[in-house]
Amino acid sequence: MTRAPPASFGDPVLDGMLDGGVPRNRSVLLTGGPGTGKSTLGMQFLASGLADGESALFISTEQRFEELHDSFADYAFDLDHPELAFATVHAATGETLDGDDELVLRHLGGDDPDGGGEILGDAFDPPFTARYIERYLDFFAPVDRVVFDSVSGLSVMSDDPGEFRRTVLELVGFFTEAFGATTLLTAEAENPGAQVVTPLQYSTHGVVELSRERVNDDIHRFLRVTKMRGVDHDTRRVELEFVPGGVRVGPARRSQPPELKTHRHTPVGVPGLDALCGGGLATGTGVLLEHDGYANLRALFSAVFRAALDRDAALFLVPTIRMRPDGLEAAIADREERVPDLLASDRLFVLDQIGAWDETDRNVFAARESTTGVQSVLDVVADRSDGRPRLSMVNADSMVNSLGTEAARTVRYWQESRMLREEDLMVHVHNPSVTPEEVSGFYTNAAEQVIRTWLADDGLQYLTLEKSPCGFIGTTSLVEYTTDPPYLRVQDPPQERENPYAVER
Repeated sequence: MTRAPPASFGDPVLDGMLDGGVPRNRSVLLTGGPGTGKSTLGMQFLASGLADGESALFISTEQRFEELHDSFADYAFDLDHPELAFATVHAATGETLDGDDELVLRHLGGDDPDGGGEILGDAFDPPFTARYIERYLDFFAPVDRVVFDSVSGLSVMSDDPGEFRRTVLELVGFFTEAFGATTLLTAEAENPGAQVVTPLQYSTHGVVELSRERVNDDIHRFLRVTKMRGVDHDTRRVELEFVPGGVRVGPARRSQPPELKTHRHTPVGVPGLDALCGGGLATGTGVLLEHDGYANLRALFSAVFRAALDRDAALFLVPTIRMRPDGLEAAIADREERVPDLLASDRLFVLDQIGAWDETDRNVFAARESTTGVQSVLDVVADRSDGRPRLSMVNADSMVNSLGTEAARTVRYWQESRMLREEDLMVHVHNPSVTPEEVSGFYTNAAEQVIRTWLADDGLQYLTLEKSPCGFIGTTSLVEYTTDPPYLRVQDPPQERENPYAVER
């Protein structure tokens, strides 16, 4: 059986975050504070269905029909569309058939343009219960899409969260089964005691959170999809702005388009990492690998070294304390080349700022404590590498400690401007916690691509792309280790939210 396509929100970015939209015949909770755009996004959801030939119902527990029309007056919604119906339900104090004063069901306003209020009758006020709400709304069935704005208006039914949850679940089931509808329910995030939001977050198929906050002195609205069962959804926060068609979600891209590309990529043979970075590490420019001092870097180094050797590149290494000769041997253990072979064939050069290498070898250079000293080593590397592409893996922290801040900065700029060719890869490895803030800021600013990895409190290691000319910026992926090369797996980006790849020049 062919599955029906998802129900579109009418916004390409939001639909892309949901792999097409909301799964059919499912319920989604849209939560947020006042003024965050819940009602407007709900109306846009209905308008998108109407544009596709579907029918729609907007149910309000807070506004009269006239107020709804006023609220949407500035938007391009066709509120008189023949397949769009409005209903209002409201709790008021009244007299039931039993003669008791209690909460009763009323529809707001004297005019009921779609006629549903006729079934409430004039002889008595029906109790404000799910049974009578369903009886009233059954007049409108069936419809393809329903917006219930908002379920916070039902919280007066009971002080018991469990009973309230059962009531809402009954209504959601009613919309799904009796209406055959895909349902969007809105709720105020600041509802006292979270009586409304918390139960619904567990009961609905998906949750979309709206918020607003100041960026500098300006109010901005934000959206995040925190849950969507069965959908490989994008969890990154995006902005939401009001436009004539309802709302617009952005940014559509977080990295520059392929047309502006001035760099190439070096794949490192770890599919998830290569995909995250838009094809691999950026060549011909600076790459910064930030870490927290706890995350394991050896497998990542191994992948980068192996990829460089596969393309017959020369390796220039300013090693970390863990990248001693035995560490590099282990990193390339499955290859025929050994460290002595690489040194002898001018495929490996080491600037030993940590004193862990045999400095009698012609391609192992003792620590340099001046700018000119490091530059002279780089000149030798360029001369001996015989035109091969070069991978520079530089321990930025040891450079700062050995040379000082200003000299390390000078060397970093000099290497990129004078030594880095289009086919070369230059990676600086840096732990921000061991250097002053201005040093970390310098390395971040100088790099074209910034990758950060860290170990969480529960022992899980993550990796995120924080800056890049292309790729899935802002995405965080799990890092796990394997027993076979390349010895690690990086979780794939959730989906191709945008096209971060560019045709190579």
